[in-house]
Amino acid sequence: MVLAALLTSSALTGCAAQPRTAKEIQQVEDSDRADRVAVEQEIRRLYDEATALVADTWPSPDTMDWGTGCGDYADGTPSESWNIFNQYKGPTKSSPEETAERVAKMWTDYGFPTKVVEDNKIYPPRKVVSYPPYLTGVREDGFAIVFTIGENYADFSGYSRCAPIDPDDPVLPKNW
Repeated sequence: MVLAALLTSSALTGCAAQPRTAKEIQQVEDSDRADRVAVEQEIRRLYDEATALVADTWPSPDTMDWGTGCGDYADGTPSESWNIFNQYKGPTKSSPEETAERVAKMWTDYGFPTKVVEDNKIYPPRKVVSYPPYLTGVREDGFAIVFTIGENYADFSGYSRCAPIDPDDPVLPKNW
């Protein structure tokens, strides 16, 4: 009986997952990193499609660039997020309610489940569509999108998933 238990234990140990090497662990970490071009395009698409529902022309975005706040990867590589913020003031194509519902449906269809909420604590009061849910921050990977709309006003804030910094970025001290 003891021999059978030892044989069973040995057989199970041989089938168990073995500890990964440092190289394998690094490869897994690298595969989880977001692609800079892809995350920027994702936020631009969400911005372009949401704002097109409001009005045909918006002013140039107040903010549209790479920003800090993502932290570093385990190997020390810094990361950043592609950010867009913009406001529109003027007449809208549809009512705030209808536009907010259309944005919520679009984002939900893209895999960002959301619903319209009303924020009467801001002036003017607005309909808000947000993923993650309104006033809960960003996802663990840094991603967040927020769209608000009221009478003659709308805004969009988007933060991409974190991606490794561009090592050739001229703003980095090493490239001065």
